[in-house]
Amino acid sequence: MKVAVTVWEDSVSTACDFCNGLMIFDIEANEMVGRSALSFESQAWSLRVSQLKALGLDAFLCGAISRPLERTLVTAGIQVISWLSGSIEEVIGAYMDGDLSDARFILPGFGPGLSRVRGRKRWRRGGVCPLPDKVKGDDGERRG
Repeated sequence: MKVAVTVWEDSVSTACDFCNGLMIFDIEANEMVGRSALSFESQAWSLRVSQLKALGLDAFLCGAISRPLERTLVTAGIQVISWLSGSIEEVIGAYMDGDLSDARFILPGFGPGLSRVRGRKRWRRGGVCPLPDKVKGDDGERRG
């Protein structure tokens, strides 16, 4: 099994769409048997995903990821586990142990219930920012 982790220094890259490199781990019988670094040659994700598919990648571990990129990876047959945070070594260890749901590996601000929009949006400079269900000091009134 080949597993890739987006990299920023020694941690999971928080912005997957803009990462330039990955660590690729070869895992057999729940043991790490090899690792290598991969630097992307292209900025186009369509070419990057083709490169990952050619490597035989099974799983892709990352921080925040756009929906189009996630769909492209899944369509290529690559499992995506997103919204992760932490050191590369701890995250890959937790992946092998089946422990990625531990709160210490969840990207801050994206815990249970926080990553979903349930009909509430905040408009900001032409964009939409999702709000969590409960915001500190939220009295239910909409403000400008």
